[in-house]
Amino acid sequence: MSIISLKFLLLVICLLFIYYIIPQKYRWIILLLGSIVFYYLSSSKLIIFICLSIISIFIIGLKLTKYNEQIKALDKEQKDLKNKYQKKKKRILLFGIVLNILFIIFTKYYNFTISNINIITGIFNIKPLEQTKTLILPLGISYYTLEAISYIVDIYRGKYSASKNPFKVALFLLYFPKITEGPISRFDELSKEFFTPKKIDFNSITIGLDLIVLGLFKKMVIADRAGIYVNNVFGEGLGGSTVIVAIILYTLQIYAEFSGCIDIVRGVSYLFNIKLPLNFKSPFFAKDVQEFWRRWHISLGAWIKEYVFYPISLSKMNMKVVMFAKKHFNNYFYKFISAAFPLLFVWLVNGIWHGASYKYIFYGMYYYIFMMIGLLIEPLSSKIRTKLKINVHIINVIHIIRTIIIVIFGMALFRSTSIAEFFNLIGSIFTKGSGIYEYGIIKIDFIILIIGTIILLLIDTLSEFNKINIEEGFTKKVIIRSLIYTILICSIVILGIYGEGYDASSFIYGAF
Repeated sequence: MSIISLKFLLLVICLLFIYYIIPQKYRWIILLLGSIVFYYLSSSKLIIFICLSIISIFIIGLKLTKYNEQIKALDKEQKDLKNKYQKKKKRILLFGIVLNILFIIFTKYYNFTISNINIITGIFNIKPLEQTKTLILPLGISYYTLEAISYIVDIYRGKYSASKNPFKVALFLLYFPKITEGPISRFDELSKEFFTPKKIDFNSITIGLDLIVLGLFKKMVIADRAGIYVNNVFGEGLGGSTVIVAIILYTLQIYAEFSGCIDIVRGVSYLFNIKLPLNFKSPFFAKDVQEFWRRWHISLGAWIKEYVFYPISLSKMNMKVVMFAKKHFNNYFYKFISAAFPLLFVWLVNGIWHGASYKYIFYGMYYYIFMMIGLLIEPLSSKIRTKLKINVHIINVIHIIRTIIIVIFGMALFRSTSIAEFFNLIGSIFTKGSGIYEYGIIKIDFIILIIGTIILLLIDTLSEFNKINIEEGFTKKVIIRSLIYTILICSIVILGIYGEGYDASSFIYGAF
């Protein structure tokens, strides 16, 4: 069930009606029941996998909390017993992490893993499952697996105690608006939203409607229209300006679609007076790759930083590298080397998370290389800027343009079916093109895309410079709000791209 289908709309309306007529303390149960219905209608029997994750982290969370309490109760002199409990905690945590990773390996990475085992060992000849991706890929497994891991890791660290109610843990993972594309959330953040009694808040409902309409506009008017051209060009052996336009339009498509989806997800949650974290913050204003990923898919970046970067940075292996660098290199190279090892794992995880293919690993390494180059040449760049006395605003514009170009080519790699196709695509840019009006969309479509892009840039620009805040709604002026609604809704109805049954096309990131 797509979050922009008529079925989803009916589900939300029914849940809202029930949600606001029952006592506040029971409202989270309605969200849970609605989430179970949504997940079952979307994935049928594959709901068993998320149930296994829920059961595993619920039991493991209770055990970790038990050991945390026992450790706190010990005296300072009882170091041996404390170390014993700590070791047990680590084993339980490791078991929980490995178990949930095994679920995703089996469902998402089985064929990729098996084929590599066969190649590397040369001994085994394990047959891959046919059509694994379509047969056994549970809805949202890449998202809820990260949330499941964060839950038990946070309990292990003593951030909070485990919930004694398995149904509350179930709602954390199953919550229906975010299950398909995030944002990736933490239990302590969502528990405040889910389990604190909620009154009806008309301001929250207004903001939710603003976000939903804006998200639908991004998805159906901009992203799906750009997608027609992209789908007709990629992999067709075309060249020149045709390919350049396709690469740019794919970048526009994935931004409008993914940020539009998150707008809808957060908007639906606002209708229930539930606030989900931001996932995008004007990413195309970033001045370097590192900043871009702090603004793009914010929740994924925050998860990787918290549960990959920090643990590896503080690991014994990395600390040895850091101490060696501190003794043998100057302060600049010491900092560079200290960051290089943890960031390598960060970008490996980022790449692998996106899909079971070497293309995605290469995609992660693509950004890792540019980030390392940026860190390496920063002192030289700083000296050149100082000597030339270039205006800081000009420098910022140059850096933004440079970052956008890097991102656009990164998106081309993301869209390509393989690394070889990506390099062929880049090479084809330098061949003769064959026009841009022959691949599914006409001049009026390009005009609509240009206007839509200007609207997106205007929203991001005003947001970047704190002139508007969508979290407070479009505007409090009724006339202007009505005009915005009329324009956006008419654009969606008249200019939106519809598929079979008048539903929009599926989301790109929904495939994860």
